[in-house]
Amino acid sequence: MTAILPDVESLTLKAIRAALPDVRAAVDYPADWDMASPLIVAHRVGGAALDYRFADRALMDVQCYHPDRREASRLARRVRAILVDACAAKVADAEGSLAGFTEVTGPWCPGPGDYPDVSRFIATYQLTARPTLTKE
Repeated sequence: MTAILPDVESLTLKAIRAALPDVRAAVDYPADWDMASPLIVAHRVGGAALDYRFADRALMDVQCYHPDRREASRLARRVRAILVDACAAKVADAEGSLAGFTEVTGPWCPGPGDYPDVSRFIATYQLTARPTLTKE
């Protein structure tokens, strides 16, 4: 029977929330996103299974918000380190585990936006996940 590949978004949030329990982390933007700083929004924007039986490779967009630009940058760099460590440690849930990290675009700031009181840093990572293999 073909295994179901794990939810990479869920594994990503699990790793971030464990390391940064005082920072709000979500897949979708909360209604009060501009007031909810610091905030991390991490969601899948692409990618494909390397092999639909054994490994998924997700392209993840990670956006970090903070009222202070330097702190937004630091938060983004911390998240990168958290995800590198989570993949090395094989952070897991019942569906599977993180297994590999590749940086596609490192943290960068798109400049001032419509909300002058919030700074944002964006990064794109490729995360590999493997399912929990069970014998049936």
